[in-house]
Amino acid sequence: FVAIILLTSIATAIYWQQHLPEEAFWITLSVLVATCPCALSLATPTALTCATTRLNRDGIMIKSGHVMETIPNLDCFAFDKTGTLTSGIFTITEVKVVDPSYSKAQVLAYAAAVESHSEHPIAKAFSKYRDYEYVASDIAVKPGNGVTGTINNKTIAIGKASWLLEDTTVSKYTDANCVLLIDNKICAAFYLADDIRDDAKTLISQLKASNVKTMMVSGDRLAGCETVQAQLQLDIIHSDKTAQQKMEIITAEQQTHNVAMVGDGVNDTPVFGAAHVSIAMGSGTDVAKSGADVILLNNKLAAISTLGKIAVKTKRIIFENYLWAFGYNAIVLPLAVCGFITPYMAVIGMSLSSILVVTNSLRLLKK
Repeated sequence: FVAIILLTSIATAIYWQQHLPEEAFWITLSVLVATCPCALSLATPTALTCATTRLNRDGIMIKSGHVMETIPNLDCFAFDKTGTLTSGIFTITEVKVVDPSYSKAQVLAYAAAVESHSEHPIAKAFSKYRDYEYVASDIAVKPGNGVTGTINNKTIAIGKASWLLEDTTVSKYTDANCVLLIDNKICAAFYLADDIRDDAKTLISQLKASNVKTMMVSGDRLAGCETVQAQLQLDIIHSDKTAQQKMEIITAEQQTHNVAMVGDGVNDTPVFGAAHVSIAMGSGTDVAKSGADVILLNNKLAAISTLGKIAVKTKRIIFENYLWAFGYNAIVLPLAVCGFITPYMAVIGMSLSSILVVTNSLRLLKK
């Protein structure tokens, strides 16, 4: 655009210098001033600035530049279960002590000592059973599976039954959220529960009404996923998946859809890198939030709906800004070249054009 204007100005100056030399300078100046690309330059930045300000006010932080452009094109949302579709606030409902040589208090203390080194939401359920006489060392966290460590020269492991137990034994503990092994011998099984977020059902209903595919991609056991599915009715559920398997599912889905991944845990981080847009819950782990494109600081799933609406409105306003900016220049350029616009009129027109673009963008700040 600038190149065209400069060439037009040169041609204008040459023409008027030959036909009306005393006015050539002022007419050329009017062309340059009237068509100054201020409105064009402001069209996108002002809209994006107002949009991100509005989203920040609603507790939504945008970290990547492509988000506002990509969100309106999304047609598939994949959700983690624990801490995302559910509150992530677990309570231990039952403890089955398998090895009679240990008491319930002891297995809980062993589990709490090791889980204190994990950032998984399940780990928080054990915190109130922490006994500081049990100090864990040699900790190894296996994202999506569990934690291992050493306490008083005993090897402690807590995590999924499918990860820690032999195939012949796993079937006995499929309903347990996690099992505890001491020196490679199963000692206890833990059963936990958490509640579905209040706004999860509303969001899923809104997405399905917009013909957006919904998926649950979780590392949790099937029984827990089916409990959530019974209330939310997502299109597809995937349970007992590792971080690698989650990433493969998202990558496969991307062959036919634009996919957003919503999660909160360490094992969601690799998936965030694969999805078109990654969204982390504000209550999630630091690792998940650092790798996400969007952080829901308000920790509400309803914010995803707000994000979608603002992104669509921003796209429309940017289009309107460009339409006005190009339309104004298309009208004023021939008038200026023909000498019908004086420099002061050009200044007023250019300023009003910029003000109009900024004012239009400011509409994004309204609720």
